Amino acid sequence: MKRLFRGGLALALMVALAACMDLDEKLVSSLGSNYVSTPQGLTDATNAIYAGLRGFYGRGETDYALTELGTDIWTAADQVSSGGQQNWIYYDTYEPTYTSQGAFLDAFWGWGYTEINRANTVLDQGPLIPVGPNLSQAVRDSRLGEAHFLRALAYFELVQEFGGLTVNLHAAQGVSTEATRQSEDSVYKVIIDDLNQAINLLPVTQSDYGRATKGAAQNLLAKVYLTRAYREWNTANLQSDLQQALDLSTTVINSGQYSLVANYASLWCGTHRAAVPADPGGQGFCDVTTYSKQNSEFIFVAQYSYDPTQYQTGQTNYDHLEFLSNYDGNAAFAAGLVRDLDNGRPFRRLRPTPALLSFFDQTRWAGTPGPGTDVLDTRFDASFQTVWFANGNGTNVVGTCPNCTSGGALTGLTLRDAGGAVIGAAAGSDTALFFPGYQVSDSFRMAKAYRIATPCTTAPTADCGKDNDALGRIGYRHFPSLKKWQDNRRVTGLSSQDGGKDFPVMRLGETYLIAAEAAVGLNQPQVAADMINVLRVRAACAGPPQCAVSHKADPAIMVNSGQMTLDFIMDERARELAGEYNRWMDLRRPGKQFFLDRIKQYNPYARPNIQDKHYFRPIPQRQINGVTGTPYPQNPGW
Repeated sequence: MKRLFRGGLALALMVALAACMDLDEKLVSSLGSNYVSTPQGLTDATNAIYAGLRGFYGRGETDYALTELGTDIWTAADQVSSGGQQNWIYYDTYEPTYTSQGAFLDAFWGWGYTEINRANTVLDQGPLIPVGPNLSQAVRDSRLGEAHFLRALAYFELVQEFGGLTVNLHAAQGVSTEATRQSEDSVYKVIIDDLNQAINLLPVTQSDYGRATKGAAQNLLAKVYLTRAYREWNTANLQSDLQQALDLSTTVINSGQYSLVANYASLWCGTHRAAVPADPGGQGFCDVTTYSKQNSEFIFVAQYSYDPTQYQTGQTNYDHLEFLSNYDGNAAFAAGLVRDLDNGRPFRRLRPTPALLSFFDQTRWAGTPGPGTDVLDTRFDASFQTVWFANGNGTNVVGTCPNCTSGGALTGLTLRDAGGAVIGAAAGSDTALFFPGYQVSDSFRMAKAYRIATPCTTAPTADCGKDNDALGRIGYRHFPSLKKWQDNRRVTGLSSQDGGKDFPVMRLGETYLIAAEAAVGLNQPQVAADMINVLRVRAACAGPPQCAVSHKADPAIMVNSGQMTLDFIMDERARELAGEYNRWMDLRRPGKQFFLDRIKQYNPYARPNIQDKHYFRPIPQRQINGVTGTPYPQNPGW
């Protein structure tokens, strides 16, 4: 199977592009304006739209700031603050410095319309290319279907954040400073029409990995209908849109083209190498040295590569940097640890809210809480690194336990040398840090040589709003690290920002949740519970290393129809999809009041400032200022 990867295009407002090859780039230069009107040009122009996906999905600062910060489950870590390296904390706190001038707003708006213009070029020129020896009907249909799908995806991302938009259905012909803004309703009609055309044109499978398929278009359309259903101007279509969402998501689930992977952790990680410390509970870093990027669950991905000859500057996945704790940055607290490729380069942009940690059922199957014991819902340990193994040279470290009410001395910390040999203690006692998502007793702390930090129960307070290592509390520097994006295959080493993991824009796990949410809206709670329980069976245990024994049918993790509410669905989306760049849009979907209530309830840093106007992002000021003639409308309150 070929793998679609990258390219560019020198067309009007576009970049250079390459043909679809098996990770080999074919540079195309000096393109004439008619190149896209050739069979090869059609494919190259389509590939340029795929290449553009990397301008948003996996691009670090813009993607997380506009999709995760300021929600109920993610808040800013110490490097996104007035005292940090990056001062855009207003996306988390909604304070008055949040205005229409934000660079991320400009970048996101520009990304979306660049993708739309690329798709428009294909849709303008593709139908004019005759079918013949160099272009089959099937290939032409597919390229047109792909362009419809990718244009719909870009419009959908934009409309969820900004509301009404300028709708362009043809490629730009020169520079224009006039623009009108259509209603949300009009934008959704364009998206739905694009996706219906994509469904009719796209094949069920593609020979090139990464190209859009019929199932991808059906899946996206299900989410579009689910999102449109709740709009205040759409009450007449509420039930029919919910039914469409349920029917389409069920079609994807039952298509036989996709299936849940047996082990949730394998969506993100491979098995640990023999040379690294044992991690029976799967609570350490995510080892991707044996990880396969292709699996049966990913429906559509933005593709990246580990081959440095296959990417340009700014064309790699940065998300491995954003969710990591400062595991190595405090000599007293992180004794025995040095920064390494396995544990990652911590940019410390986001940390989990106490609410997110509390959403997971962390009941342990056996023994006392701690590293190496099995958790009831394996998605927590598969999503978060809570254990850091000592990796620095040195001798045992001793210290005190001021966070324990009874005080007392720590017995020491085992260190390993660079070759992995234990220094100064029995083999196997190599834990340096433990940041569980739950509280532990003083006696538990006292019995352990490693440092422990537990969640804040209230925030913000002196021991919760910031780090206070002496109190043993998770804070804005030390916290469980989301490890879904960790990437120790970065070929240029520890300092490299160039991650190669693909970004799953859509996966089947979310499809079940789309179906469940639609079923709740249709007052079909048993259907919703059945969908959730498919995910719960997988989450309960998929075998070692996530669970020592199988608990797949254990009733403790299963849900019933009486639990099915929108709030429960949102909690379940947090458990299944944490950190997958959906959350801000998820909270908006059920409506403004739901959005405001969830954020006020669970994000104490946003609570004082968030207002009705924050339900929409402000239209970028550059767009407002750049339009001549009739002023371009700004969103209310901005």
